[in-house]
Amino acid sequence: MALDPRARRALCKPLVVQAGAILSVEFGSTVSSWLRNLREDYPGGHAQFVDAWGGAITTGHWDAATTVLLAARAPAQAARVWPIPTGKGFARSVYPALFPDDLSVFVEQWSADFSTNPKHWDRNAGRAVMYEWVEEGVVDPPRHDGAVLMLFSGLTADPGRPLLRWLLARPKVTDQLFRRIFTTPGVTGASLAQRDTNEGNHPLRTVVVPGLVKAGVWTRDFVMEGTESALRSDLSEYQKRWFRGLARDFGQQ
Repeated sequence: MALDPRARRALCKPLVVQAGAILSVEFGSTVSSWLRNLREDYPGGHAQFVDAWGGAITTGHWDAATTVLLAARAPAQAARVWPIPTGKGFARSVYPALFPDDLSVFVEQWSADFSTNPKHWDRNAGRAVMYEWVEEGVVDPPRHDGAVLMLFSGLTADPGRPLLRWLLARPKVTDQLFRRIFTTPGVTGASLAQRDTNEGNHPLRTVVVPGLVKAGVWTRDFVMEGTESALRSDLSEYQKRWFRGLARDFGQQ
């Protein structure tokens, strides 16, 4: 972990093929059972995998293999590696350890990836860890709008009270990213209007936003000003209907 990045990549690159092989193995398989099904023309041949790992494949093997794939790459390449382990705090600790000065590369790439395809669950899974880095102050908030869209996508917490509790527990993320919902255009598969329609009962509009006001995080004036600005913008009519609903909700208070 403490190696110079170039030395670390040189050390790990020879292990990339074995790491990729481990990640292709089903949980519980052994190297011998996997080798029986390995095609004869596999690059590098069978011998490279003999004694490559012992016992049955566990999540620990997958974590180690992913670490090798990341460590063998420059930040821009590593930011495109997926899927990433989602358990035991892997991403929260491994990425800052390997790339302490380059986490901005990851949060911007992951935000852009989400905006491009919000429904690519395999690729997006686990990447919400970037908000923990923001909250901890180890990386600046992403500039890309995808970071705002991912916040209410369900990858952090389900819209409604779970998301409200999640936001209240992360004041920096709420202040620096979630407040941008009034200026961030939605995309197909990720917008305030679409998320609320899919969830039913409009939990973002009727639970999360008023919940932040009730908790004193936002003021009613802030919400009304943000709503009015959104309605003056070039958002699609579909998205503006969500803000009109929010304006009606707060206009009645």
